[in-house]
Amino acid sequence: MTLTVSTLYKRLFQNHPITTWENADEVIPKSLIKKVVTKKFTRYLDISSIKVMQISSNASGNLYIFDYGSPQLCGAGGCLYSVYNSDGNTLLEFIANPKLPKSQKLIKIGVNVNQGFPCLNITQMTDTDKLLSQTEFCYQNGNYVPLNKNFITEKK
Repeated sequence: MTLTVSTLYKRLFQNHPITTWENADEVIPKSLIKKVVTKKFTRYLDISSIKVMQISSNASGNLYIFDYGSPQLCGAGGCLYSVYNSDGNTLLEFIANPKLPKSQKLIKIGVNVNQGFPCLNITQMTDTDKLLSQTEFCYQNGNYVPLNKNFITEKK
């Protein structure tokens, strides 16, 4: 029975991963946290405030999306987010404002996969009322690059 439920779960969710923010120090190896934190040049980065979204990729290792939760890494346009691989290489960094309508997620795992890594869809508010931008970033030659940008309307 357990094998059947486990198999069913994997089949249902392997193409639609569930992504949630978790405490970095509970999810990822300490060596990766140390590498990431030392790349950020702020002395007062509180490790306990760092959230991470872990994404499994097809035979290419895990991806880790970091939300630093630190005022030192935020500005007028939003806060810094970073995407790292299991080896501690930076694949993407972007500034984003997490304040979105409840029906929208800041980061979604896309259906497209390139070179073993899933594409990432990042949603942001625009200066135009009720208009959101959705940018698809896909992995290409060691980095995530923007490929498509769409605009959608959303009620606040």
